[in-house]
Amino acid sequence: MNVFLPGIKLNCVIRSQDLILEPLGSLYYNIPLTNSSQNFICSYQTTDAIRDKGLKKVLSGESFEGAEIPYKWTILRRDQQTGIRVEFEDDAQLADAFCLVDFQKNTLEITLVPRGEGGVVKIDPLFQPMGSILMVVLAHHQNDVLIHASGIDDEGTGRLFTAVSGTGKSTMAGIWKEKGARVINDDRLWLHKTEEKWYIFNTPMPYYSQKPSFVELKEIFLIRQSPQNEVKKLSGANAAMRFMANAIQHFYDKEMTGRHLDRILDIASRVPIYDCGFKPDGEIVEAIRCMGSGQ
Repeated sequence: MNVFLPGIKLNCVIRSQDLILEPLGSLYYNIPLTNSSQNFICSYQTTDAIRDKGLKKVLSGESFEGAEIPYKWTILRRDQQTGIRVEFEDDAQLADAFCLVDFQKNTLEITLVPRGEGGVVKIDPLFQPMGSILMVVLAHHQNDVLIHASGIDDEGTGRLFTAVSGTGKSTMAGIWKEKGARVINDDRLWLHKTEEKWYIFNTPMPYYSQKPSFVELKEIFLIRQSPQNEVKKLSGANAAMRFMANAIQHFYDKEMTGRHLDRILDIASRVPIYDCGFKPDGEIVEAIRCMGSGQ
C-alpha cells in the first residue's frame, strides 16, 4: 500500500507474517495531492529486540503526564541516517519500535517488538507516536514546517490559527465551520511550499480518519482569548519569532535550526501575520472577513 504526504510517497511493504497494516488515521492518504519529490520504500517487520545499529543519541523526550499510552522517544543520527526509537510503557501490542530513515537510499526500515507472543500485530502505517515524530523528520528534510495550529479554507482563502494548547485553536476552527468555512484540521498542519507559494495541509491523525485536504496559506493569526475581538498586523522579527514558537521543532544541531529559521522567515515575508484576540462567537469571523475585503 502507498501513503502520500505533502511531496512524499511512502511505499509500505510488510516483511513479517505476524504483522498487518490496518490504516486508521492514514486511511484516506492513498492518493497524492501534490507531486512527490521524495519516494521512500517503507518496510515493516517484527523482531525480538531493537538494535540501533551504532547510531548516536541526539535528542529524547517522553509523553505528557496522563497520556493514554505512555512512552519514551529517542532520535539518533549517523551521517545520512536518522533513527527514531519509541519505548512503550503500557501499549497492548508493542513494547518497542525503531525506525531507521536512510536519506541516501530513500528507505525507511520500521522494526517492532511485540508485547507478548503468538498474536498478530495490527498497526496504522503511521502509528502513534512513531508517525508523528517521523513526519517532523521528513518535513524538515524537504524544508517544510509542521505546526500546532488549526486551519480553514474560506472560499479559497487559507487561514491558519496558532497558539499554545488550550488557547482556542479548535474553538476557532469550530466558529469558522459554523460560518461556512471548510476546516483543514484543528490541531496540526503541514506547511509545504510549491511554486513560490506556501500551502497548509492536514496530516494523518492518530485516532481518527480525515480525508486529505489543502489550501493556499493567505493569512496567519496568533490567537489568544480576549474579552473583545481585536486584530493587529505584526511585522519584522517579532512576527516571525512568535509564529515560530508554535512550530514543532525536534532539532538537535545548528544547521537544522538555521534551516528551520530560514523557512519561518520566508513564510513571514510572504504571508501577513496578525495578533488576534477573540471572543468565542461568530463576530471574529466577520471582523476578519471585513478586514480582508477592506471594509
